[in-house]
Amino acid sequence: MKAIAHRGGMEKGMQNSPDGVRLAVRHQADFVELDVVGDARGGLQCAHGWGAKSHLSDCLKALEANMSLIAHLKGDYAEGDIACLTEAMASHIPLEKVVFASHRTGVLQRLRKLLPEARLARFGLFPALASLWRQQPWQCCMVNQVVLTRWLVRALQQRGYEVVASCVWELRSRRSVQRLGVDGAFVNLREPPRMPRPCGRSHDP
Repeated sequence: MKAIAHRGGMEKGMQNSPDGVRLAVRHQADFVELDVVGDARGGLQCAHGWGAKSHLSDCLKALEANMSLIAHLKGDYAEGDIACLTEAMASHIPLEKVVFASHRTGVLQRLRKLLPEARLARFGLFPALASLWRQQPWQCCMVNQVVLTRWLVRALQQRGYEVVASCVWELRSRRSVQRLGVDGAFVNLREPPRMPRPCGRSHDP
């Protein structure tokens, strides 16, 4: 089961930031997931909701060569936006190491049109269920682990899709998520607690 670092790191001030990516590197995560949004000036930022923002390029620079990226495209992306996004990313990471994920089918359809070889992922239970009946433009279904069942995971995999538990495994144990047979799962990474310094003055021998 591949470990996907949720927003890089989930410590305060680390989400969607270079420090969060570096935390994921230290934890040896297989993927880093970053929320990618456009700004008013046409630039690309990493942010979730009203939280702090980091430049996408700064986050990508912190990636290790052996790591892959899940670019969670927040909001709508026109064809021109997608072209700018992929051009900006390609200077930092090979696009074959990127999974483009979205809650919007239209965004993924436009990605498939512009980048036929791109790896795509769709969030949501209902799109996953639709994937059982009709082939979709994405290769990966990301479903909240609360509603995932072993039957659904196996049925999707038999149809040729990868399946990712898209929340974090604190809601179910890591072992129970693994028993679902998913290909990957989002995890909340945090800094290990620092050991307190011993009291008193040390004496040299």
